[in-house]
Amino acid sequence: MAEENEIEEKTESEDSLSVSEDDELDLDEMDEDEEPAEEEKEVGAYMVIGQGDFSMTQSNRGADDPGDNTLSEPQYVAKFGDMLFVSDRGNHRVVIWEQFPEENGEPCSLVLGQEDFADCLENRGMTTTLDEMTSGLGDEDLDGFTISKSEEDTLSQPAGLQVIDGKLYVVDSGNHRILRWSGIPTEDGEAPSLVLGQDNLDDNEANRRGFVGSGSLFFPMGIFSSDDQHIFVADKDNHRVLVWNKIPFSDGWNADVSLGQGGMDERWPNRGEFDNVGADTLSFPMGVHYDAETEKVFVVDQGNNRVLIWNKLPRETGVAADVVIGQKDFFSREPNSGKGYKRACQEGMYFPTDIVVGEMGMFVSDTGNNRVLYWKEVPTENGQLPDLVLGQTNFNDNKANRVVEGEATASTLDDPFGMFLIEEEEEDDAPRGIPMPDDDDDDEDTSLVATEGSEEIEEEEPQPKFKLFIADRGNSRVVVWDELPYPKEEEEEEEFEELRVDDENLLIGDDEDDFFDEDEEDEVPPGELPSA
Repeated sequence: MAEENEIEEKTESEDSLSVSEDDELDLDEMDEDEEPAEEEKEVGAYMVIGQGDFSMTQSNRGADDPGDNTLSEPQYVAKFGDMLFVSDRGNHRVVIWEQFPEENGEPCSLVLGQEDFADCLENRGMTTTLDEMTSGLGDEDLDGFTISKSEEDTLSQPAGLQVIDGKLYVVDSGNHRILRWSGIPTEDGEAPSLVLGQDNLDDNEANRRGFVGSGSLFFPMGIFSSDDQHIFVADKDNHRVLVWNKIPFSDGWNADVSLGQGGMDERWPNRGEFDNVGADTLSFPMGVHYDAETEKVFVVDQGNNRVLIWNKLPRETGVAADVVIGQKDFFSREPNSGKGYKRACQEGMYFPTDIVVGEMGMFVSDTGNNRVLYWKEVPTENGQLPDLVLGQTNFNDNKANRVVEGEATASTLDDPFGMFLIEEEEEDDAPRGIPMPDDDDDDEDTSLVATEGSEEIEEEEPQPKFKLFIADRGNSRVVVWDELPYPKEEEEEEEFEELRVDDENLLIGDDEDDFFDEDEEDEVPPGELPSA
Protein backbone atom coordinates (compact mmCIF):
# COMPACT_ATOMS: atom_id res chain seq x y z
CA MET A 1 0.00 0.00 0.00
CA ALA A 2 2.82 2.39 0.81
CA GLU A 3 4.39 1.67 -2.58
CA GLU A 4 1.02 2.27 -4.32
CA ASN A 5 0.55 5.62 -2.46
CA GLU A 6 4.08 6.59 -3.34
CA ILE A 7 3.48 5.80 -7.04
CA GLU A 8 0.20 7.77 -7.03
CA GLU A 9 1.87 10.81 -5.42
CA LYS A 10 4.68 10.60 -7.97
CA THR A 11 2.19 10.37 -10.85
CA GLU A 12 0.21 13.35 -9.52
CA SER A 13 3.37 15.43 -9.21
CA GLU A 14 4.39 14.48 -12.78
CA ASP A 15 0.89 15.38 -14.01
CA SER A 16 1.03 18.74 -12.25
CA LEU A 17 4.46 19.33 -13.71
CA SER A 18 3.27 18.48 -17.22
CA VAL A 19 0.28 20.78 -16.78
CA SER A 20 2.48 23.65 -15.67
CA GLU A 21 4.75 23.04 -18.65
CA ASP A 22 1.72 23.01 -20.95
CA ASP A 23 0.51 26.22 -19.38
CA GLU A 24 3.89 27.79 -20.02
CA LEU A 25 3.73 26.62 -23.63
CA ASP A 26 0.24 28.07 -23.97
CA LEU A 27 1.42 31.39 -22.54
CA ASP A 28 4.34 31.42 -24.93
CA GLU A 29 2.00 30.72 -27.83
CA MET A 30 -0.29 33.52 -26.67
CA ASP A 31 2.66 35.91 -26.53
CA GLU A 32 3.72 34.83 -29.99
CA ASP A 33 0.19 35.41 -31.25
CA GLU A 34 0.12 38.92 -29.79
CA GLU A 35 3.44 40.05 -31.28
CA PRO A 36 2.43 40.05 -34.98
CA ALA A 37 -0.23 42.67 -34.20
CA GLU A 38 2.41 45.29 -35.04
CA GLU A 39 2.57 43.89 -38.58
CA GLU A 40 -1.06 44.92 -39.14
CA LYS A 41 0.13 48.50 -39.42
CA GLU A 42 -2.16 50.92 -41.20
CA VAL A 43 -1.10 51.77 -44.73
CA GLY A 44 0.33 55.27 -45.02
CA ALA A 45 3.20 57.30 -46.42
CA TYR A 46 6.67 55.79 -46.30
CA MET A 47 8.61 59.07 -46.27
CA VAL A 48 8.08 62.65 -45.05
CA ILE A 49 9.80 65.79 -46.36
CA GLY A 50 9.96 69.03 -44.37
CA GLN A 51 9.56 67.38 -40.95
CA GLY A 52 11.85 65.13 -38.91
CA ASP A 53 9.19 62.44 -38.54
CA PHE A 54 5.49 61.81 -39.18
CA SER A 55 4.34 63.19 -35.81
CA MET A 56 5.72 66.70 -36.39
CA THR A 57 3.36 69.35 -37.79
CA GLN A 58 4.68 72.82 -36.91
CA SER A 59 5.62 75.31 -39.60
CA ASN A 60 9.40 75.34 -40.06
CA ARG A 61 9.57 72.69 -37.29
CA GLY A 62 8.61 75.33 -34.71
CA ALA A 63 11.48 77.73 -35.46
CA ASP A 64 11.08 81.44 -36.22
CA ASP A 65 13.13 81.20 -39.39
CA PRO A 66 13.14 78.48 -42.05
CA GLY A 67 16.04 76.21 -42.90
CA ASP A 68 17.15 73.88 -45.66
CA ASN A 69 15.10 71.02 -44.18
CA THR A 70 11.87 72.81 -43.20
CA LEU A 71 8.64 73.83 -44.93
CA SER A 72 5.77 76.20 -44.20
CA GLU A 73 2.44 75.48 -45.91
CA PRO A 74 3.83 73.78 -49.04
CA GLN A 75 1.37 73.88 -51.93
CA TYR A 76 2.58 71.96 -55.00
CA VAL A 77 5.19 69.33 -55.86
CA ALA A 78 7.03 68.37 -59.05
CA LYS A 79 9.78 65.93 -59.99
CA PHE A 80 12.15 65.96 -62.95
CA GLY A 81 14.75 63.22 -63.25
CA ASP A 82 16.33 62.86 -59.80
CA MET A 83 15.34 66.39 -58.81
CA LEU A 84 12.43 67.32 -56.54
CA PHE A 85 10.75 70.75 -56.50
CA VAL A 86 8.39 72.10 -53.80
CA SER A 87 6.60 75.47 -53.71
CA ASP A 88 7.01 76.57 -50.09
CA ARG A 89 4.17 79.09 -49.86
CA GLY A 90 4.62 80.27 -46.26
CA ASN A 91 8.31 80.98 -46.83
CA HIS A 92 7.71 82.59 -50.29
CA ARG A 93 10.25 80.36 -51.96
CA VAL A 94 10.78 77.26 -54.07
CA VAL A 95 13.12 74.62 -52.65
CA ILE A 96 14.94 72.08 -54.80
CA TRP A 97 16.51 68.72 -54.01
CA GLU A 98 19.15 67.97 -56.67
CA GLN A 99 19.10 64.32 -55.58
CA PHE A 100 15.83 62.69 -54.62
CA PRO A 101 15.66 62.44 -50.79
CA GLU A 102 15.98 58.95 -49.33
CA GLU A 103 15.40 59.70 -45.62
CA ASN A 104 12.83 61.62 -43.59
CA GLY A 105 13.58 65.32 -43.26
CA GLU A 106 16.52 65.34 -45.64
CA PRO A 107 17.78 68.91 -46.43
CA CYS A 108 17.36 70.45 -49.89
CA SER A 109 20.09 71.81 -52.17
CA LEU A 110 18.83 75.07 -53.70
CA VAL A 111 16.36 77.87 -52.97
CA LEU A 112 14.59 80.27 -55.38
CA GLY A 113 12.88 83.52 -54.41
CA GLN A 114 15.18 84.12 -51.45
CA GLU A 115 18.90 84.82 -51.11
CA ASP A 116 19.47 81.95 -48.68
CA PHE A 117 17.60 79.30 -46.68
CA ALA A 118 17.08 81.54 -43.61
CA ASP A 119 15.01 84.20 -45.45
CA CYS A 120 11.22 84.03 -45.74
CA LEU A 121 9.81 87.52 -46.45
CA GLU A 122 7.34 88.01 -49.30
CA ASN A 123 9.19 89.54 -52.28
CA ARG A 124 12.17 89.84 -49.92
CA GLY A 125 10.39 92.59 -47.96
CA MET A 126 9.95 95.15 -50.76
CA THR A 127 6.63 97.10 -50.98
CA THR A 128 4.83 99.57 -53.24
CA THR A 129 1.63 101.68 -53.14
CA LEU A 130 -1.47 101.06 -55.24
CA ASP A 131 -3.47 103.75 -56.98
CA GLU A 132 -6.73 103.60 -58.91
CA MET A 133 -5.03 102.71 -62.20
CA THR A 134 -2.76 99.99 -60.86
CA SER A 135 -5.05 98.25 -58.39
CA GLY A 136 -5.84 95.38 -60.72
CA LEU A 137 -9.55 96.07 -60.19
CA GLY A 138 -9.87 99.80 -60.75
CA ASP A 139 -11.31 100.24 -57.24
CA GLU A 140 -10.88 103.71 -55.74
CA ASP A 141 -11.08 102.24 -52.24
CA LEU A 142 -7.63 100.72 -52.85
CA ASP A 143 -6.02 104.09 -53.58
CA GLY A 144 -2.90 104.38 -51.43
CA PHE A 145 -3.03 100.74 -50.34
CA THR A 146 0.45 99.27 -49.73
CA ILE A 147 1.27 95.92 -51.31
CA SER A 148 4.36 93.81 -51.76
CA LYS A 149 6.53 94.81 -54.73
CA SER A 150 8.06 92.16 -56.95
CA GLU A 151 11.37 91.99 -58.73
CA GLU A 152 12.69 89.49 -61.22
CA ASP A 153 14.15 87.16 -58.58
CA THR A 154 11.45 87.37 -55.86
CA LEU A 155 8.34 85.29 -55.11
CA SER A 156 4.97 85.80 -53.41
CA GLN A 157 2.94 82.76 -52.37
CA PRO A 158 4.34 80.41 -55.06
CA ALA A 159 1.93 77.72 -56.24
CA GLY A 160 2.06 75.26 -59.17
CA LEU A 161 5.36 74.31 -60.75
CA GLN A 162 6.59 71.95 -63.46
CA VAL A 163 9.50 71.34 -65.79
CA ILE A 164 8.26 71.79 -69.39
CA ASP A 165 10.53 71.24 -72.36
CA GLY A 166 13.55 71.21 -70.03
CA LYS A 167 12.67 74.57 -68.44
CA LEU A 168 11.32 75.22 -64.94
CA TYR A 169 7.97 77.04 -64.72
CA VAL A 170 6.77 78.45 -61.36
CA VAL A 171 3.35 80.01 -60.74
CA ASP A 172 4.10 83.14 -58.71
CA SER A 173 0.52 83.44 -57.48
CA GLY A 174 0.76 86.54 -55.27
CA ASN A 175 2.51 88.45 -58.05
CA HIS A 176 -0.12 87.36 -60.63
CA ARG A 177 2.44 85.86 -62.99
CA ILE A 178 4.21 82.74 -64.17
CA LEU A 179 8.01 82.64 -64.19
CA ARG A 180 10.16 80.58 -66.53
CA TRP A 181 13.85 79.84 -66.19
CA SER A 182 16.01 79.20 -69.25
CA GLY A 183 16.69 75.69 -67.94
CA ILE A 184 17.00 74.13 -64.48
CA PRO A 185 18.36 76.65 -61.92
CA THR A 186 21.77 75.83 -60.46
CA GLU A 187 22.31 78.72 -58.00
CA ASP A 188 20.43 80.07 -54.97
CA GLY A 189 18.17 83.01 -55.85
CA GLU A 190 18.72 82.61 -59.60
CA ALA A 191 16.48 84.91 -61.66
CA PRO A 192 14.09 83.62 -64.37
CA SER A 193 14.32 84.65 -68.01
CA LEU A 194 10.64 84.99 -69.05
CA VAL A 195 7.29 85.97 -67.51
CA LEU A 196 3.65 85.27 -68.41
CA GLY A 197 0.78 87.41 -67.12
CA GLN A 198 2.85 90.61 -66.95
CA ASP A 199 4.64 92.88 -69.43
CA ASN A 200 7.98 92.44 -67.67
CA LEU A 201 9.64 90.89 -64.62
CA ASP A 202 9.18 94.01 -62.44
CA ASP A 203 5.37 94.35 -62.63
CA ASN A 204 2.97 92.46 -60.38
CA GLU A 205 -0.46 94.14 -60.64
CA ALA A 206 -3.44 91.83 -61.01
CA ASN A 207 -4.70 91.45 -64.58
CA ARG A 208 -1.95 93.60 -66.09
CA ARG A 209 -3.11 96.97 -64.67
CA GLY A 210 -6.74 95.92 -64.51
CA PHE A 211 -7.39 94.85 -68.08
CA VAL A 212 -8.62 91.26 -68.30
CA GLY A 213 -7.42 89.58 -71.46
CA SER A 214 -5.71 86.59 -73.01
CA GLY A 215 -2.38 87.53 -71.46
CA SER A 216 -3.45 88.56 -67.94
CA LEU A 217 -3.61 86.57 -64.68
CA PHE A 218 -5.25 87.01 -61.27
CA PHE A 219 -3.98 84.71 -58.50
CA PRO A 220 -3.15 81.77 -60.82
CA MET A 221 -2.59 78.40 -59.11
CA GLY A 222 -2.02 75.09 -60.97
CA ILE A 223 0.05 74.59 -64.14
CA PHE A 224 0.43 71.47 -66.28
CA SER A 225 1.76 70.13 -69.56
CA SER A 226 2.26 66.54 -70.65
CA ASP A 227 3.49 67.03 -74.22
CA ASP A 228 5.98 69.92 -73.83
CA GLN A 229 3.74 71.94 -76.13
CA HIS A 230 0.32 72.75 -74.64
CA ILE A 231 0.44 74.64 -71.34
CA PHE A 232 -2.62 74.76 -69.05
CA VAL A 233 -2.94 77.26 -66.18
CA ALA A 234 -5.74 77.47 -63.60
CA ASP A 235 -6.32 81.25 -63.46
CA LYS A 236 -8.15 81.04 -60.14
CA ASP A 237 -9.55 84.50 -59.46
CA ASN A 238 -10.45 85.03 -63.13
CA HIS A 239 -12.49 81.81 -62.84
CA ARG A 240 -11.04 80.24 -65.96
CA VAL A 241 -8.37 77.89 -67.30
CA LEU A 242 -6.05 79.34 -69.94
CA VAL A 243 -4.51 77.17 -72.65
CA TRP A 244 -1.38 78.02 -74.62
CA ASN A 245 -1.18 75.85 -77.76
CA LYS A 246 2.54 76.56 -78.17
CA ILE A 247 5.44 77.19 -75.82
CA PRO A 248 5.67 80.97 -75.17
CA PHE A 249 8.63 82.77 -76.71
CA SER A 250 8.47 86.22 -75.08
CA ASP A 251 7.15 88.07 -72.00
CA GLY A 252 3.37 88.39 -71.70
CA TRP A 253 2.66 85.82 -74.44
CA ASN A 254 -1.14 85.55 -74.95
CA ALA A 255 -3.09 82.36 -74.36
CA ASP A 256 -5.16 80.77 -77.15
CA VAL A 257 -8.18 79.28 -75.33
CA SER A 258 -10.16 80.06 -72.19
CA LEU A 259 -12.31 77.46 -70.40
CA GLY A 260 -15.04 78.57 -67.98
CA GLN A 261 -15.73 81.92 -69.67
CA GLY A 262 -17.43 82.96 -72.88
CA GLY A 263 -14.62 85.31 -73.93
CA MET A 264 -11.05 86.32 -73.08
CA ASP A 265 -12.23 89.59 -71.48
CA GLU A 266 -14.65 87.89 -69.03
CA ARG A 267 -13.73 86.90 -65.46
CA TRP A 268 -16.77 86.40 -63.18
CA PRO A 269 -17.52 83.13 -61.30
CA ASN A 270 -20.00 80.93 -63.16
CA ARG A 271 -20.12 83.62 -65.86
CA GLY A 272 -21.61 86.25 -63.57
CA GLU A 273 -24.44 84.21 -62.04
CA PHE A 274 -22.80 82.72 -58.98
CA ASP A 275 -25.36 79.96 -58.34
CA ASN A 276 -26.15 79.33 -61.99
CA VAL A 277 -23.49 76.67 -62.48
CA GLY A 278 -23.24 74.69 -65.72
CA ALA A 279 -21.01 72.46 -67.82
CA ASP A 280 -19.23 75.51 -69.27
CA THR A 281 -18.71 77.56 -66.07
CA LEU A 282 -16.00 77.64 -63.40
CA SER A 283 -15.62 79.10 -59.93
CA PHE A 284 -12.09 79.40 -58.47
CA PRO A 285 -10.42 76.60 -60.46
CA MET A 286 -7.28 75.33 -58.70
CA GLY A 287 -5.78 72.32 -60.47
CA VAL A 288 -5.53 71.13 -64.06
CA HIS A 289 -4.27 67.99 -65.79
CA TYR A 290 -3.90 67.08 -69.47
CA ASP A 291 -3.43 63.57 -70.89
CA ALA A 292 -1.78 64.04 -74.28
CA GLU A 293 -2.44 60.43 -75.31
CA THR A 294 -6.22 60.58 -74.86
CA GLU A 295 -6.47 64.40 -75.13
CA LYS A 296 -8.60 64.44 -71.97
CA VAL A 297 -8.51 67.63 -69.90
CA PHE A 298 -9.25 67.57 -66.14
CA VAL A 299 -10.03 70.72 -64.11
CA VAL A 300 -10.57 70.98 -60.36
CA ASP A 301 -13.44 73.46 -59.98
CA GLN A 302 -12.98 74.26 -56.30
CA GLY A 303 -15.75 76.85 -55.82
CA ASN A 304 -18.31 74.45 -57.28
CA ASN A 305 -16.93 71.46 -55.30
CA ARG A 306 -16.39 69.29 -58.36
CA VAL A 307 -14.03 68.05 -61.08
CA LEU A 308 -14.81 68.60 -64.77
CA ILE A 309 -13.52 66.36 -67.57
CA TRP A 310 -13.29 67.26 -71.26
CA ASN A 311 -13.00 64.09 -73.37
CA LYS A 312 -11.14 65.95 -76.14
CA LEU A 313 -8.79 68.93 -76.09
CA PRO A 314 -10.95 72.08 -76.43
CA ARG A 315 -9.96 74.11 -79.48
CA GLU A 316 -12.24 77.08 -78.80
CA THR A 317 -13.04 79.32 -75.85
CA GLY A 318 -16.06 78.43 -73.70
CA VAL A 319 -16.39 74.74 -74.68
CA ALA A 320 -18.54 72.74 -72.21
CA ALA A 321 -17.19 69.76 -70.25
CA ASP A 322 -18.37 66.19 -70.87
CA VAL A 323 -18.23 64.63 -67.37
CA VAL A 324 -18.61 65.96 -63.83
CA ILE A 325 -17.35 64.25 -60.64
CA GLY A 326 -18.26 65.25 -57.09
CA GLN A 327 -21.76 66.32 -58.09
CA LYS A 328 -24.71 64.33 -59.51
CA ASP A 329 -25.03 66.70 -62.50
CA PHE A 330 -23.61 69.88 -64.04
CA PHE A 331 -26.14 72.10 -62.25
CA SER A 332 -25.24 71.24 -58.64
CA ARG A 333 -22.48 72.97 -56.65
CA GLU A 334 -23.08 72.46 -52.91
CA PRO A 335 -20.34 70.96 -50.65
CA ASN A 336 -20.38 67.20 -50.22
CA SER A 337 -23.12 66.73 -52.79
CA GLY A 338 -25.58 68.86 -50.82
CA LYS A 339 -24.91 67.35 -47.38
CA GLY A 340 -22.97 70.40 -46.19
CA TYR A 341 -19.32 71.09 -45.43
CA LYS A 342 -19.34 69.10 -42.15
CA ARG A 343 -20.68 65.84 -43.61
CA ALA A 344 -18.25 64.06 -45.89
CA CYS A 345 -19.52 61.33 -48.19
CA GLN A 346 -18.34 59.07 -50.99
CA GLU A 347 -20.20 60.89 -53.76
CA GLY A 348 -19.23 64.48 -52.84
CA MET A 349 -16.29 66.86 -52.39
CA TYR A 350 -15.54 69.96 -50.37
CA PHE A 351 -13.08 72.50 -51.81
CA PRO A 352 -10.96 70.07 -53.90
CA THR A 353 -7.59 71.43 -55.02
CA ASP A 354 -5.55 69.27 -57.37
CA ILE A 355 -5.75 66.23 -59.65
CA VAL A 356 -3.26 63.73 -61.08
CA VAL A 357 -4.05 60.96 -63.58
CA GLY A 358 -2.03 57.94 -64.71
CA GLU A 359 -2.31 54.38 -65.96
CA MET A 360 -3.34 53.24 -62.47
CA GLY A 361 -6.25 55.69 -62.23
CA MET A 362 -7.06 59.16 -60.91
CA PHE A 363 -6.33 60.97 -57.61
CA VAL A 364 -8.09 64.14 -56.37
CA SER A 365 -7.02 66.09 -53.28
CA ASP A 366 -10.33 66.75 -51.51
CA THR A 367 -8.81 69.50 -49.40
CA GLY A 368 -11.80 70.60 -47.31
CA ASN A 369 -12.40 66.98 -46.25
CA ASN A 370 -8.70 66.42 -45.44
CA ARG A 371 -8.40 63.44 -47.75
CA VAL A 372 -7.35 62.22 -51.20
CA LEU A 373 -9.86 60.29 -53.32
CA TYR A 374 -8.83 57.54 -55.75
CA TRP A 375 -10.56 56.09 -58.83
CA LYS A 376 -9.12 52.90 -60.35
CA GLU A 377 -10.23 54.09 -63.77
CA VAL A 378 -10.88 57.54 -65.19
CA PRO A 379 -14.61 58.25 -64.70
CA THR A 380 -16.81 58.23 -67.78
CA GLU A 381 -20.17 58.96 -66.12
CA ASN A 382 -21.41 61.89 -64.03
CA GLY A 383 -21.08 61.39 -60.30
CA GLN A 384 -19.01 58.20 -60.59
CA LEU A 385 -17.94 57.11 -57.10
CA PRO A 386 -14.31 56.83 -55.99
CA ASP A 387 -12.88 53.42 -55.01
CA LEU A 388 -10.60 54.38 -52.11
CA VAL A 389 -9.86 57.21 -49.71
CA LEU A 390 -6.43 58.24 -48.37
CA GLY A 391 -6.06 60.20 -45.14
CA GLN A 392 -9.31 58.95 -43.55
CA THR A 393 -10.48 55.49 -42.46
CA ASN A 394 -13.77 55.81 -44.38
CA PHE A 395 -15.67 58.11 -46.73
CA ASN A 396 -17.72 59.75 -43.95
CA ASP A 397 -14.89 61.20 -41.81
CA ASN A 398 -13.27 64.52 -42.65
CA LYS A 399 -11.43 65.91 -39.61
CA ALA A 400 -7.88 67.14 -39.99
CA ASN A 401 -5.46 64.43 -38.84
CA ARG A 402 -8.55 62.27 -38.10
CA VAL A 403 -9.40 63.48 -34.59
CA VAL A 404 -7.14 66.05 -32.97
CA GLU A 405 -5.34 68.67 -35.02
CA GLY A 406 -1.61 68.46 -34.47
CA GLU A 407 -1.49 64.71 -33.87
CA ALA A 408 -0.35 63.60 -37.29
CA THR A 409 0.73 60.14 -38.45
CA ALA A 410 1.92 58.60 -41.70
CA SER A 411 -1.73 57.89 -42.56
CA THR A 412 -3.34 61.28 -41.83
CA LEU A 413 -3.68 64.53 -43.75
CA ASP A 414 -4.44 68.15 -42.91
CA ASP A 415 -5.38 70.44 -45.80
CA PRO A 416 -3.82 68.31 -48.58
CA PHE A 417 -3.04 70.42 -51.63
CA GLY A 418 -0.98 69.74 -54.76
CA MET A 419 0.11 66.25 -55.85
CA PHE A 420 2.53 64.56 -58.20
CA LEU A 421 2.32 60.96 -59.44
CA ILE A 422 5.16 58.74 -60.63
CA GLU A 423 4.34 55.33 -62.05
CA GLU A 424 7.13 52.76 -62.22
CA GLU A 425 7.27 50.13 -64.94
CA GLU A 426 6.98 46.48 -63.89
CA GLU A 427 10.35 44.69 -63.87
CA ASP A 428 8.68 41.32 -64.41
CA ASP A 429 7.53 41.03 -68.02
CA ALA A 430 5.98 37.58 -67.59
CA PRO A 431 2.18 37.29 -68.04
CA ARG A 432 0.26 37.49 -64.76
CA GLY A 433 -0.39 34.07 -63.22
CA ILE A 434 2.46 32.28 -65.07
CA PRO A 435 5.50 31.41 -62.92
CA MET A 436 8.94 32.44 -64.09
CA PRO A 437 11.40 29.59 -64.84
CA ASP A 438 13.61 28.63 -61.91
CA ASP A 439 17.20 27.52 -62.44
CA ASP A 440 17.06 25.32 -59.35
CA ASP A 441 13.97 23.45 -60.64
CA ASP A 442 12.44 23.64 -57.17
CA ASP A 443 8.76 22.79 -56.88
CA GLU A 444 8.28 25.48 -54.27
CA ASP A 445 7.37 28.99 -55.35
CA THR A 446 7.11 31.80 -52.87
CA SER A 447 4.79 34.01 -54.91
CA LEU A 448 2.50 31.57 -56.73
CA VAL A 449 0.37 28.76 -55.30
CA ALA A 450 -0.50 25.88 -57.65
CA THR A 451 -3.21 23.31 -56.93
CA GLU A 452 -2.14 19.72 -57.63
CA GLY A 453 -4.07 18.22 -60.52
CA SER A 454 -5.39 21.61 -61.55
CA GLU A 455 -4.24 24.16 -64.09
CA GLU A 456 -5.45 27.04 -61.92
CA ILE A 457 -2.81 29.17 -60.26
CA GLU A 458 -3.84 31.43 -57.43
CA GLU A 459 -2.06 34.74 -57.07
CA GLU A 460 -2.85 37.95 -55.28
CA GLU A 461 -3.33 40.79 -57.72
CA PRO A 462 -0.23 42.96 -57.27
CA GLN A 463 -0.58 46.64 -56.46
CA PRO A 464 0.79 49.05 -59.07
CA LYS A 465 4.26 50.42 -58.43
CA PHE A 466 3.99 54.14 -57.89
CA LYS A 467 4.96 57.13 -55.79
CA LEU A 468 2.30 59.70 -54.92
CA PHE A 469 3.60 63.01 -53.54
CA ILE A 470 1.07 64.98 -51.49
CA ALA A 471 1.73 68.53 -50.30
CA ASP A 472 0.19 68.17 -46.82
CA ARG A 473 -0.12 71.92 -46.32
CA GLY A 474 -1.67 72.02 -42.85
CA ASN A 475 1.09 69.76 -41.50
CA SER A 476 3.84 71.76 -43.28
CA ARG A 477 5.21 68.67 -44.97
CA VAL A 478 5.23 66.61 -48.15
CA VAL A 479 4.35 62.93 -47.72
CA VAL A 480 5.18 60.20 -50.22
CA TRP A 481 2.89 57.17 -50.56
CA ASP A 482 3.80 53.98 -52.45
CA GLU A 483 0.93 51.73 -51.34
CA LEU A 484 -2.85 51.99 -51.55
CA PRO A 485 -4.92 51.44 -48.37
CA TYR A 486 -7.21 48.65 -49.53
CA PRO A 487 -9.57 47.56 -46.70
CA LYS A 488 -8.19 44.51 -44.84
CA GLU A 489 -11.60 43.37 -43.62
CA GLU A 490 -12.72 42.43 -47.11
CA GLU A 491 -9.58 40.38 -47.74
CA GLU A 492 -10.05 38.42 -44.49
CA GLU A 493 -13.70 37.65 -45.32
CA GLU A 494 -12.75 36.38 -48.77
CA GLU A 495 -10.08 34.09 -47.32
CA PHE A 496 -12.55 32.73 -44.76
CA GLU A 497 -15.13 32.00 -47.43
CA GLU A 498 -12.58 30.19 -49.57
CA LEU A 499 -11.81 27.84 -46.69
CA ARG A 500 -15.48 27.10 -45.99
CA VAL A 501 -16.62 26.34 -49.49
CA ASP A 502 -14.12 23.50 -49.85
CA ASP A 503 -16.85 20.84 -49.48
CA GLU A 504 -20.38 22.17 -49.08
CA ASN A 505 -21.87 18.66 -48.80
CA LEU A 506 -19.85 18.02 -45.66
CA LEU A 507 -21.41 21.01 -43.92
CA ILE A 508 -24.98 19.84 -44.56
CA GLY A 509 -24.46 16.06 -44.17
CA ASP A 510 -26.74 14.09 -41.86
CA ASP A 511 -24.14 11.55 -40.77
CA GLU A 512 -22.25 12.96 -37.80
CA ASP A 513 -19.53 10.33 -38.16
CA ASP A 514 -18.51 12.01 -41.44
CA PHE A 515 -16.90 14.71 -39.35
CA PHE A 516 -14.31 12.27 -38.04
CA ASP A 517 -11.51 10.32 -39.63
CA GLU A 518 -12.54 6.78 -40.61
CA ASP A 519 -9.15 5.51 -39.51
CA GLU A 520 -9.57 6.87 -35.97
CA GLU A 521 -8.42 4.09 -33.60
CA ASP A 522 -10.61 5.15 -30.66
CA GLU A 523 -14.30 5.05 -31.44
CA VAL A 524 -16.19 8.13 -30.34
CA PRO A 525 -19.80 7.83 -29.21
CA PRO A 526 -22.25 9.87 -31.34
CA GLY A 527 -22.65 13.43 -30.17
CA GLU A 528 -19.30 13.52 -28.35
CA LEU A 529 -16.05 15.05 -29.48
CA PRO A 530 -12.77 13.13 -29.18
CA SER A 531 -10.70 13.99 -26.13
CA ALA A 532 -7.73 16.25 -26.67
